[in-house]
Amino acid sequence: MFDNVSQKLIDSKKIVFVTGAGISQESGIPTFRGKDGHWRKHDPMKLATIDAFFDNPK
Repeated sequence: MFDNVSQKLIDSKKIVFVTGAGISQESGIPTFRGKDGHWRKHDPMKLATIDAFFDNPK
Protein backbone atom coordinates (compact mmCIF):
# COMPACT_ATOMS: atom_id res chain seq x y z
CA MET A 1 0.00 0.00 0.00
CA PHE A 2 2.75 2.50 0.94
CA ASP A 3 4.65 1.76 -2.25
CA ASN A 4 1.53 2.53 -4.26
CA VAL A 5 0.94 5.82 -2.42
CA SER A 6 4.57 6.90 -2.66
CA GLN A 7 4.63 6.19 -6.40
CA LYS A 8 1.46 8.23 -6.90
CA LEU A 9 3.08 11.12 -5.02
CA ILE A 10 6.22 10.87 -7.15
CA ASP A 11 4.18 10.79 -10.37
CA SER A 12 1.87 13.67 -9.37
CA LYS A 13 2.31 17.19 -10.68
CA LYS A 14 0.26 18.75 -7.87
CA ILE A 15 -0.52 17.50 -4.38
CA VAL A 16 -3.08 18.84 -1.91
CA PHE A 17 -3.26 17.94 1.77
CA VAL A 18 -6.45 18.71 3.66
CA THR A 19 -5.87 18.92 7.42
CA GLY A 20 -7.49 20.32 10.51
CA ALA A 21 -6.40 22.91 13.07
CA GLY A 22 -4.44 20.36 15.09
CA ILE A 23 -1.76 20.03 12.42
CA SER A 24 -0.87 23.72 12.61
CA GLN A 25 -0.78 23.72 16.40
CA GLU A 26 1.60 20.74 16.43
CA SER A 27 3.82 22.61 13.96
CA GLY A 28 3.98 25.71 16.15
CA ILE A 29 1.63 27.79 14.00
CA PRO A 30 -0.86 29.64 16.22
CA THR A 31 -4.48 28.60 15.90
CA PHE A 32 -7.37 31.06 15.92
CA ARG A 33 -9.21 29.81 19.03
CA GLY A 34 -6.46 28.19 21.13
CA LYS A 35 -5.19 29.61 24.43
CA ASP A 36 -2.55 31.64 22.55
CA GLY A 37 -4.63 31.92 19.40
CA HIS A 38 -5.12 34.81 17.01
CA TRP A 39 -8.46 35.88 18.50
CA ARG A 40 -6.90 36.21 21.99
CA LYS A 41 -4.49 38.88 20.71
CA HIS A 42 -6.99 40.85 18.62
CA ASP A 43 -10.59 41.90 19.06
CA PRO A 44 -12.61 39.71 16.65
CA MET A 45 -15.40 42.28 16.61
CA LYS A 46 -12.98 44.71 14.94
CA LEU A 47 -11.24 42.20 12.65
CA ALA A 48 -14.12 40.03 11.46
CA THR A 49 -15.88 42.79 9.58
CA ILE A 50 -16.21 43.75 5.94
CA ASP A 51 -14.48 47.08 6.68
CA ALA A 52 -11.48 45.30 8.21
CA PHE A 53 -11.27 43.09 5.13
CA PHE A 54 -11.25 46.03 2.75
CA ASP A 55 -8.71 47.89 4.93
CA ASN A 56 -6.29 44.93 4.82
CA PRO A 57 -7.38 42.19 2.37
CA LYS A 58 -4.11 40.24 2.78
